[in-house]
Amino acid sequence: ACTVKAIPQSEAIIVSVIDTGMGIAPEDLHKVFEKFQQVGDTLTDKPKGSGLGLPICKQIVEHHGGTIWVESQPKHGSNFSFTLPIVNAAIAQPDKISIDILVKQLKESFVQTATSTSLERKTILVVDDDENIRTLLRQQLEPEGYKIREAKDGVDAINQVKREKPDLIILDVMMPQINGFDVAAVLKNDPQTMNIPIIIISIFEDKQRGYLLGIDRYLQKPIDAESLLRNIDTLISQGSSKKKVLVVDEDASAVKTLSSVLISKGYTVVEASNSQDGIEKALAVKPDMIIVDGGFSEQHNLIKTLRFEKGMENVFFLLLAEEQNERYEQL
Repeated sequence: ACTVKAIPQSEAIIVSVIDTGMGIAPEDLHKVFEKFQQVGDTLTDKPKGSGLGLPICKQIVEHHGGTIWVESQPKHGSNFSFTLPIVNAAIAQPDKISIDILVKQLKESFVQTATSTSLERKTILVVDDDENIRTLLRQQLEPEGYKIREAKDGVDAINQVKREKPDLIILDVMMPQINGFDVAAVLKNDPQTMNIPIIIISIFEDKQRGYLLGIDRYLQKPIDAESLLRNIDTLISQGSSKKKVLVVDEDASAVKTLSSVLISKGYTVVEASNSQDGIEKALAVKPDMIIVDGGFSEQHNLIKTLRFEKGMENVFFLLLAEEQNERYEQL
């Protein structure tokens, strides 16, 4: 099966072609855009053609000022994405584009002035084994005034963070040697690095696993530049990772509502729908606060159980009574 997605942005459009085929081995990813190269097992996959299709696509995309890249996992499929500048928008919306250009020029002027007179330029470490992704993120973030460092894999990332801590880390999941989840686990379990905000960007949906490790944001590829910048600005302004909150309630709708409010305020949220799940996640995550429905907690002795667990002595518990459940937005 194959899915095609197109995501418009302010100055470009991201097009992704996603398939559920055999996928591409990590060691072959760098070959797919080379001329006369084909990847895959010739006895099973039976590649056909001249090996020029993707190189030609790359030339066409780059000729129009775009970038093309591939992400893949063996036996799970591949995601080929490319960006193209939107060049006709100025004709359709001259007033809006003129304002956007003016704002961009003012912002660039401010960045140049700020970086020449201040040492407050924030550093972001971009961790991805795909050089094209690292280049794309650098092109998106440097004009916003951020200093960008790059790591080609998880081991390189951990070594760099140990030598010099960045202000924020953008982390891919599927990487050779050590994956993004393991990198996050190492950094979030080290007192010297646990407060560095981490944004995971992945083609796979596994937010709960990421939040259990203590990451701050989990975004899916293809990269939405506006959403990414908005989350970076929020986390950078906080200075360090926000508090972790565990929400426990059998009412799935209530959990989702409360979680969305807390996340919008910058908190890292882990959800649990029953007593056993709540206890297991509390012990694994060690949250700073546990929000639980009062009736649910009394019925399952959740608080009494956790109060006597090692490492849970300083956790703040917030009980919600029935009449409070409709006032989540005030938290």
